[in-house]
Amino acid sequence: RGWTTFESAVSTEALARLAYFPGLGKLLEERLTPKVVEIDGAGPRVAEMEDRADEGMGPRNKRVIAAIEAASFTGKGDKPVVVQLYRDYATKVNNAMVASGEAQEGEYEGERNAAGEREGRGVYRYADGD
Repeated sequence: RGWTTFESAVSTEALARLAYFPGLGKLLEERLTPKVVEIDGAGPRVAEMEDRADEGMGPRNKRVIAAIEAASFTGKGDKPVVVQLYRDYATKVNNAMVASGEAQEGEYEGERNAAGEREGRGVYRYADGD
């Protein structure tokens, strides 16, 4: 079912992105009660994300979109709308975390000056794969 696939994706989007903002994740964990609870299995439990921080957010986004596109919808025009809703939501969640002020770690590959500072041409890759 397409809409339930979307609902599962958006309800865990912030959890997945918090892997790249550990300070924000710790703060939220200390101050807020969990909002996503799994109800399948023996009993209710707090939802957890599989640690895939090393792969970046790109592969997760592709998996979610592929799952939505593979799902069935009763409305003819729902599928592209739901894919766009997911993309918009993921962007909003990411922007909110960036606005928290926590610097996202990354790695610079490129030219450096004599003092070892970034200078000239190079690429900075954030931990989330962007």
